[in-house]
Amino acid sequence: MMKDAVRALETGAFAEIGVLAFFVAFLLIVVYALTLSKRSRDAAKQIPLDDLPDAFPSHTTNGNPA
Repeated sequence: MMKDAVRALETGAFAEIGVLAFFVAFLLIVVYALTLSKRSRDAAKQIPLDDLPDAFPSHTTNGNPA
């Protein structure tokens, strides 16, 4: 019975709307990325590296440097 209900659904319009929505979202993201200022791009490039010192703390013994 469940298979019959799923087959009866006509999802053609929903699929087309979904593809169109993803395409529009993709275009908006590309346009946003291409219109960023140089300062914003440079700041975004450094995001993964901003916390680098915290990722590799120096070796300490009871809070004192070794």
